[in-house]
Amino acid sequence: MNGTVNMLCYRSKTLANGEYPLMLCISKDGRRKYKSLGVSILPEYWDFDKNKPKRSCPNKELILDKK
Repeated sequence: MNGTVNMLCYRSKTLANGEYPLMLCISKDGRRKYKSLGVSILPEYWDFDKNKPKRSCPNKELILDKK
């Protein structure tokens, strides 16, 4: 009955400015729901292996505070 929440960079949706939106993935009982954080990021600032922003990301503190 426990659920999980993960932040991820949603690669299947590219915005007009070339950035990807950051989404929360909420999983419970085999169901997933995605909720937008209202923040987008360029792909070169996102570490896709660790699912978090890289050190060189200019808005790293803002993104981690949203989580």
